[in-house]
Amino acid sequence: MTKLYLNQKVLSLRDKFDILDEHDNPVYHAVGSVFRIPKHFDILDLNDRVVASVTKKPLTLMPQFTLEIGGRAVATIQKRFTFLKPHYDLTAAGLTVSGDFWDMDFDVSRQGTVVGQIRKRWFSVGDKYEISVLDDQAELLLVGLVIAIDYVKKQAEAAASGAAAGH
Repeated sequence: MTKLYLNQKVLSLRDKFDILDEHDNPVYHAVGSVFRIPKHFDILDLNDRVVASVTKKPLTLMPQFTLEIGGRAVATIQKRFTFLKPHYDLTAAGLTVSGDFWDMDFDVSRQGTVVGQIRKRWFSVGDKYEISVLDDQAELLLVGLVIAIDYVKKQAEAAASGAAAGH
């Protein structure tokens, strides 16, 4: 099992952050677009080559993202309409997501076998996520999933704080 840590910087104009291993060594870098529509994140290896990308689909009722690995679309991540806690659908080669998305505590399974676990670290500066990779083939998919869901959460928080400031 491999553990990765996705650390987002608190004040980052470009949504730029690192994905680290258990020893705080960089494994990937993620860079988000600034003024691009649709929103786009590149996941880069240590040689700054794009190994995956996460792109938000524009003009959808609920947020939807496409994950590409090696230039090929491999998954779609879509927020489902719910009243209380958020729920996401992952459409990718027999994978399912279950758990608590609001608290970022969920598992990704393939045909009933857990291939990865996501846990948010609550007492850290900025958002920090622990990604436990139980199947190496799912590593980039798990990283992309966390980036997409975290982006939707940040947008919802910004909208809520903007609405609260307007009252």
